[in-house]
Formats: sequence, structure tokens, C-alpha cells
Amino acid sequence: MKRFVMMALLCTFVLGLATTAAAADIKASGDYTFEAYWQSNMGLDEDRDDERPQSYNVLQRLRTKFQFIANENLKGVLYTEAGTSTWGQDELAITASSANVFELKQGYIDFNWPGTEVNARVGYQALSLPSAVDLNGGMILNDEVAAATIGGPITENISYLVGYARGGQSDAHLGQQDVYFAVAPMSFDNIKVSPFFAYANLGESVDNGTVFSGGRAFASGLANDELDGAWWAGVAFEGTFADFVTKADFNYGTVDAEDDAQKMSGWLFDASVAYTGWEEYVTPELFFVYTSGEDGNSSDSGGESERMPTLAADWAISSFYTDGNWGLSSAIAGNDPNLLGFWALGLAMNDFSFMEDLTHTARIIYYTGTNDEDWADDVNFADYKNVAYGNTLTEEDHVWEVNFDSQYKIYDELTGYVELGWVNADLDEDIWGDDAGGDAYKLSMGMNYSF
Repeated sequence: MKRFVMMALLCTFVLGLATTAAAADIKASGDYTFEAYWQSNMGLDEDRDDERPQSYNVLQRLRTKFQFIANENLKGVLYTEAGTSTWGQDELAITASSANVFELKQGYIDFNWPGTEVNARVGYQALSLPSAVDLNGGMILNDEVAAATIGGPITENISYLVGYARGGQSDAHLGQQDVYFAVAPMSFDNIKVSPFFAYANLGESVDNGTVFSGGRAFASGLANDELDGAWWAGVAFEGTFADFVTKADFNYGTVDAEDDAQKMSGWLFDASVAYTGWEEYVTPELFFVYTSGEDGNSSDSGGESERMPTLAADWAISSFYTDGNWGLSSAIAGNDPNLLGFWALGLAMNDFSFMEDLTHTARIIYYTGTNDEDWADDVNFADYKNVAYGNTLTEEDHVWEVNFDSQYKIYDELTGYVELGWVNADLDEDIWGDDAGGDAYKLSMGMNYSF
């Protein structure tokens, strides 16, 4: 009898587990990326003592997202990442048996409030303030962050998204960075407009290096560390008129602080016009970017910075000098705050093809700085934050970039890529030293499995 009771209890337990497991449908998706690349003179000066990655590497990254779907109104999301890893190193070295390479990329609950269209997300998730022109998604904030968001429609044409995020915490009480934001996307026929606002309430000991790296003019210790707060406002626009697609962004941001040397305020404007009347053959696009730079009054003696503060930028308009490439290799200037203080004008020939399933994009871009040469001559770069040789440009610095990028659809889910890049930098020797500048080259090839 006892055996019968125990068997019945065991069967009930197993059936209960099966019922629980069946209560959620599991949907898996992901991106598995493999890239081999050759790079030359990424430091833009072969004579400089500047350590850079070796010229040839093979990289891989495995991203897998699991959605645990209870019903159409409720799901949990677990997004994992293995890599980015380099062939022959660490966990991918020969004889390597195991390593802790998996990390959490996202993990959150996504649900609609019962009987409404109000959607909420709670947990570590991707957040991006609206951006229309760039290739990645935003100069102010475009990254994963621990947050709670609520969104939904207001009318047929207007919706909203509001939320709270904790950007960083360097200690339990004083080092927090809390960000509050609101977005109001609007769509009317052929026009989309997305205004936004964000405010960061900064603790008095906010970590100087990792928590708010784009929001300080000077390194810690040169001025009072206390920041009083920061805010951003902007709008992203996209409109289709006949065969022309027009996009534009305006961003403004400011940081207030006890010490003038830590204050910042600046702005970004960009715009693009693409002609789609030839899209069967090619889509030409002209684009322009301008960001405010440091003027002659900014110096390491306490002048207010004129560059826009950032939270977590992921911004690009190209695939070599800026970080809009398909794969895993690094860019020269990247997407960090060092680049701010420049303007750029570019022409892209998008999506032209000479054979089925093979498409190409070609770009030519000219960059120059909006940072005053006198500022660059006065400041001590070792103390001034967000300044890097080859990334931070003055009005006397000039950069040309050419990209030729191709992709081939092997299968619907598997794409092969080849990217070629050339950058020429003509940098002011009075600021950066003799023989500043030079040519850089890139060849990247690989594949991405997206499922």
C-alpha cells in the first residue's frame, strides 16, 4: 500500500512538472556571428607608441534569446551571449576545455496589463532613445540597462513610453545614477516624429570612469566630484515625400555641477535624404552630421565644456572610422564620447546589385572637427576626459573615409559578408605632434546565422 501511495505521489509530481512546463511555450532565436579581419594602422600613426590589436584575428560571438510565452499578454525573456571571443585565445585556445564565457545580455518580463493595451517591461533590457539617421541607434543612450518601462497607445497616431533605469552604482548609497525618460512617438501618414526627454539624478560619488563616462569634462580629482544632475531633450524625424525619404535628429544635453569645470552642454544635428526611385538598382543617400565642440574658453583651468554629455552611446554613420560594421571587429573612432565635436558630410550608394542575392553599399565621407584649436593647444589631455588621438578632431584636423561593403544571402537565415575600408587622417602636427595622421585599411569577411 505504501508503495502504491508513493508511486501515485511520484506520478502526480511528474505530471505536475509536465503541466508546469507546458504552461509556457518556448521560442528560441539568435545570432551566431563569425568574422575574420585584417586591419592596418588602426592608431592612424605607425610611428606612435600605441598598442593596438594584431592586424589579423578571427572572432566569434553566439547570442541566443529564449522567450517563455505564457500567453499573448505575458512572456519572460532570457537573452544570453557567449563571446566576443578570439580564436586561439583564452576559452578558444587549443586544449582549452572550459571557461565562464556566458553572460546575461538581457533578462526581463514583458506583459500587457489585463484588459488594456498598456505594455510593461521589467528587468535588464535594451533601451534606446529615438534616433533616425545613424546606423546603430543613438548618441545619448542605446544599450542594455536595468529598467522598468510602461508604454502604449494614446490615440491612433500617438503613443507613449515612460520609464526608470538605474545606469550604474559605485557604492550602496552615494554612487547611484538614476535615469527617468519619456518618449512620445507620433505617426501621421508618411511622417514619423519621436520627441523625447531624459533626466539623470546623479549621486555625489558617481563613478568617474564607468557609470557616467560621457558626462564629465575632467577626470576625478581636478574639480569637485559632485554633479548636480543632467538632462537631455531631442526629436527624431522621418518623412517620405514622393520618392525621397528624409530623416533628421536633434539632440541637446547638459550637466550641471558645483564646479564650472565639470559642467557640460552641447548638441547634435544630423539629416539625410535618400532617393528611392531607383531602388531596383541603387538607393543614393546624402547625409550630414554636426555636433558642438569645445570653444577657446574651455580649458583645464575651469571652462565649461561645450560638448554634449552622453549616457551610453552606440552611434555610427560608417563601417570603419565609426562603429557601424556588420561584425565584431573594432572601429577607429568607435562610438564613444571621444568623437563628439565634429561635422561630417557623406554620400552612400545603398543596396546596388549585379547578381541575385548579392548586394553592395559604397560610402565616401569627409570629417573635420568643431573643437577649437586653441582649446586643444591649452588643455592637458591626460586630465581632460573623452579626448583621444585620432578620435577627437579640431578644426584643423581632416579625415576621409571610403567603405565598400557587400553581403550575400546564402540562405534566408545565413548571410556572408565582406567589408573593405580605407581611412586617411590629416591631423594638425602643432597639436598632435610630428607625423600625425596616416592611412588605415581594413578587410573583413565572415558570416552570420540569424534564426
